[in-house]
Amino acid sequence: MIKNLPYSRAERVAHGVKRLIVEAILTEVSDPRLESVNITRVILTKDLKIARVYFYLLEKTDELEDRTKRGLNSAKGFFKKRIARELNLKYTPDIQFFYDESIDLCEKIDSLFGEREST
Repeated sequence: MIKNLPYSRAERVAHGVKRLIVEAILTEVSDPRLESVNITRVILTKDLKIARVYFYLLEKTDELEDRTKRGLNSAKGFFKKRIARELNLKYTPDIQFFYDESIDLCEKIDSLFGEREST
């Protein structure tokens, strides 16, 4: 009998990829460009070949975002080796980094609702 799992394989692997990247940033990577980065989510394609890793910065400037993205890209090989070693996958996914604008958008919407309620 096959168990119905609540998540797809891509979601389970994405969770593992996120955990490994976060652990590596916190404990093994000493790049100062990654000091204030928060990994918010990882989305894998269904074939598990591409991992889109979203990050957020508490204090965002275009310069800081670019600097952080360069730091993440420079550590990409390290992340891929760690993923290959820890997760039992046929192929190690290619990693792409994106700034997560959803948090900024939520804050903007909250501020608009706050302005509307105060009038």
